[in-house]
Amino acid sequence: MRCAEMGSLVSSVLAKRIRREVCWRWSMVFWLAIGIADQPSLVFARESSGMHRVLIVYENESTQVAAVEIARGLHKDLADRDPTQFEIYSEYLDNARFPDPGNLPRIAAQLSAKYRDMKPDVAIAAGPTALRFMLDHRREIAPGVPLLFGAVAADTVTQLALPPDVKGIVTRFDLKQTMTLARRLQPNARHAVVISGSSAFDKRWEATARADLGDRYDGFDIRYLSGLRLDGFADAVARLSPDTAVLILTIFQDPDGRNFVPRNATAEIARVSAAPVYAVYDTYLDHGVLGGYMSTFQEQGEQLAALVTRQIAGEANLPQITPLVIRPIVDWREIRRFLIDPGLLPPDAEIRFRAPSLWDEHRTAILVSIAMLLLQSGTIVALGIQAHLRKKAEAEVNAGHTKLVHLSRTSLLGELSGAFAHELNQPLTSILANAEVGKQLLESSDPSLTEVSDILSDIIADDERAAEIIRQLRRLLTTHEVALEPVDLNHITVATLALVKSELLIKQTAVAFKRANSSVRILGNAAQLQQVVLNIIVNAVDATSHLPPSARMIEVAVRTDGRTGEVTVTDNGCGLTPEFMEGAFQPFVSTKSNGLGLGLAICRSIAQAHGGALEFDPEYLAGARIILSLPLRRSAS
Repeated sequence: MRCAEMGSLVSSVLAKRIRREVCWRWSMVFWLAIGIADQPSLVFARESSGMHRVLIVYENESTQVAAVEIARGLHKDLADRDPTQFEIYSEYLDNARFPDPGNLPRIAAQLSAKYRDMKPDVAIAAGPTALRFMLDHRREIAPGVPLLFGAVAADTVTQLALPPDVKGIVTRFDLKQTMTLARRLQPNARHAVVISGSSAFDKRWEATARADLGDRYDGFDIRYLSGLRLDGFADAVARLSPDTAVLILTIFQDPDGRNFVPRNATAEIARVSAAPVYAVYDTYLDHGVLGGYMSTFQEQGEQLAALVTRQIAGEANLPQITPLVIRPIVDWREIRRFLIDPGLLPPDAEIRFRAPSLWDEHRTAILVSIAMLLLQSGTIVALGIQAHLRKKAEAEVNAGHTKLVHLSRTSLLGELSGAFAHELNQPLTSILANAEVGKQLLESSDPSLTEVSDILSDIIADDERAAEIIRQLRRLLTTHEVALEPVDLNHITVATLALVKSELLIKQTAVAFKRANSSVRILGNAAQLQQVVLNIIVNAVDATSHLPPSARMIEVAVRTDGRTGEVTVTDNGCGLTPEFMEGAFQPFVSTKSNGLGLGLAICRSIAQAHGGALEFDPEYLAGARIILSLPLRRSAS
């Protein structure tokens, strides 16, 4: 009985599960049918939106300059017309890097599958290889779609039997006119060198050049250079005589199979060339090429965009061939580099990269400034003569007074100039040291940008400290008190060590720093106290300069006994005699051959102005130890 009940229960559960499964499957079939039924409406909405699809196939890779410039012109022109009307799809054959003819059928198969359900309205082939590719595979990729082309030379178009619905922009890469331009700019030149790479495209260019120019053209004896590595080309052009013109075609590949961007390869060669370099590609300009007869790839993109809109609009009698106008374009900087007379340039030449002269930009301001300068000079001369006559008349009366004022002023300025020069010498020295270290880092093979940034920050800090020194010296000449504020000797010492970091590296001096366990707060002027600490640290570094680098060591410590704060600087140099310690803080006493002897005197005066002291430790004999002691803030207050 129980078995029968159990069997009935199992059958009931299975029946419910089967019903749920059947319901779920039918619901999926229903929604799938709804989706399929709705798909034509989506397609219709897409087609009725007025969006036109443009497929453009480039013969090389996406970063090639020509492709980038054509795309820029095409996109810009179409966007200017109506940014919501066109949808552009770009494909790249990368033929220069992968020239195997067997690649093209595989690419065609991929594109055929890719665009099977999305037919473009117009297809564009950019470049001769791309045009041949689309002519061979248009039925697979874009059947029945009008085909436009650009960046294709006239001789290539002549060799192809173009169907009536294939139209495009014919580019002129005119080697003859470019060599005629070279003859015009270099009337005394006798030789020309034509350079090309080792790829199939490069070799086709060389064959074109040989057919157009031969071994002699327009007074040039022409030599062809190909099949060399990039450094081989560079060595060859670096040894050329000035009576030579260099014509660079394309360098997509060298004989070792290394691939290049032609513009970059041209730049490396032109940079070291001893003779002017010409080309027929505008993308080579700004990379060492002087010029040539050329058009721009961006202009080709813009004209292709115009053809696209005319084709989509169904314009009748659209010409199959639209020639692209070329013109002489030159780089002004290269004209100046090779000392070419600008008067030799063709009247219709487009001159790039010529900055207007100061006279051209500010002629009126210059004339006004000269007039004002002459007027001021005349006024100054007149005032000088008047002052001279007045002083001469008053000389006897004011002789004694003038001498007294002169002596007083000379004394004050003499003392101040010595202090000024000495105090500024250290930040300026630190700036120089930081700059030298920064230069060494930048000249290394893998410079650390973090270290360079730190060095630049140190230079800025040294400059600000020098400015603060000047401001403080000016304040010291007045009757106003120097501003005092709560400062921490730990922070001052750390900041000072940061300032001399580069100096320590250059002098190869090790530093051991021990800071106080707690803050050592005093009431003082941070800039003046930092100058004191800096001075005694630099003195310690100089004292160890005679030792081997591995033996140079200074110790810096900050401590407090609850009433005063101390900064102690200890070095292992040659030490000081008791006689020098007694007079070390007097003006013009120094152990340095180029020292003024004012540093310690000024440092002690700063310490005393803060209610503290600066003394050598006479009991320390293993070098020198100097102690800056200052009252803590509560004692000072």
